[in-house]
Amino acid sequence: MSRLTKLLIFMKTLDQCRHWRYPLSLLLLGMVLATGAMAAQVFGTSGRDGMRGRDGRLGESGLDQTLVVEGRGRSLQLRGTSGRDGEDGRRGEDAYNCSQPSYSSYNLRGADGGDGGAGGDGGDGGDGGNLTLYYSQLDELREIYVDAGGGEAGYGGYGGYGGRGCSCRRRRWTVNDERYYCTSGRSGRRGGTGRAGNEGEPGQLRIVAGTTPLEPEQPSLELPLSVLSDGPVDLSKNVWVRRRGARSLLGTGSVIADEYEEFVERLERSVALAWNSDRRPSDFADLEVRVSLHDDESVVMTLPEELWIQGSWQEEGPVSTYSVDYSLRRSEATELAIADANRNPREFNIAVVDTAQQSEVLETEFAVKIRSTRSRAGFRHVRDYQTRYEGQLPAHLVSRDYNRFVLDLSRLPLEARDLTSRTQVQVELIVTRRLGDYEAQQTLLWQGQLD
Repeated sequence: MSRLTKLLIFMKTLDQCRHWRYPLSLLLLGMVLATGAMAAQVFGTSGRDGMRGRDGRLGESGLDQTLVVEGRGRSLQLRGTSGRDGEDGRRGEDAYNCSQPSYSSYNLRGADGGDGGAGGDGGDGGDGGNLTLYYSQLDELREIYVDAGGGEAGYGGYGGYGGRGCSCRRRRWTVNDERYYCTSGRSGRRGGTGRAGNEGEPGQLRIVAGTTPLEPEQPSLELPLSVLSDGPVDLSKNVWVRRRGARSLLGTGSVIADEYEEFVERLERSVALAWNSDRRPSDFADLEVRVSLHDDESVVMTLPEELWIQGSWQEEGPVSTYSVDYSLRRSEATELAIADANRNPREFNIAVVDTAQQSEVLETEFAVKIRSTRSRAGFRHVRDYQTRYEGQLPAHLVSRDYNRFVLDLSRLPLEARDLTSRTQVQVELIVTRRLGDYEAQQTLLWQGQLD
């Protein structure tokens, strides 16, 4: 195709573009870019991206220290160490094999250089060590100088420089009266700078009036329910109150968190179970409970999700006793099954049995959704089904004989034609069961043809 022919086609295209709503300059730019991108062939091999710099090492926390103040000055160094700087990212690789073909009959573009690697993040500074001071006179604390500041943060590493792309030796040339062009490859982008680390937190002060060390505490225990039922367990807790102004208590220039804790009292309490349930504790031997002593001297028992217990706390002297009245596994609340159904349209009912035999303990409610179709095609045409009733099943339509429930569905507000002989029916039951504040749901489905 001659250059004159190409020019005529291009002018015709421009004439057509006049009727478009887009600016002609944008259309021209898009055509040039698209044509250049399609025609140009890449020479050389692109460079690989540089590796990311390693993150800086974290600073180490200062040592915790406990000291009995004896009226003489002390200088304590509990500062956390500084975090290390992140490493710089590696430089992107230059494009290679950059030999430009000579007098090719197509446009050329050089391969790109690799991007520089990102800088590594700076390491966080270590926290300052915590300090516990026992004293006889509060003024004695002014003789103690402490530096429990946090360590400095490390700087992020610099990003690596990008590699160079392949350059063109010849920018333009002509073959058979056709003009061709070469575009140099792009240099790689420089990698981003790494994030600076966080400064370490200053250490905290605790003070105790007196020179006798506090006994170890055991504020909570996690143990099998069967073990807890064997006898009482002992809990203990040291109670602290938070105050502000720690630096004003210590030597001038001390570096430590402003908020400190002061010992108030020690709590001790025993926890026991009084088992009044008809289930044995060994039935739950695989389940663990947590008992915790709180600052207000209350005892809290945290149960696993699988364990349902109903009872009450009784306080007698230093002993907190939980009296268990009812107990079962959560899974036992959802072990219902449809036993059978009376398919007589005038006496249509469904029987549900509790296979876990917990209906004497649990409160049970039923919600029902009834769908039916008059189609003789049966259950294959599910789209033919229409909802006839949806809602809670009134309590007077549910009768229970120990662990067997009978649901009288024929007495629901249904039209007579909804439940007729040979009607295909689907019944969805949503069963809600409760024990005190516990609740679980189970869905049951029955479908069949009425007689």
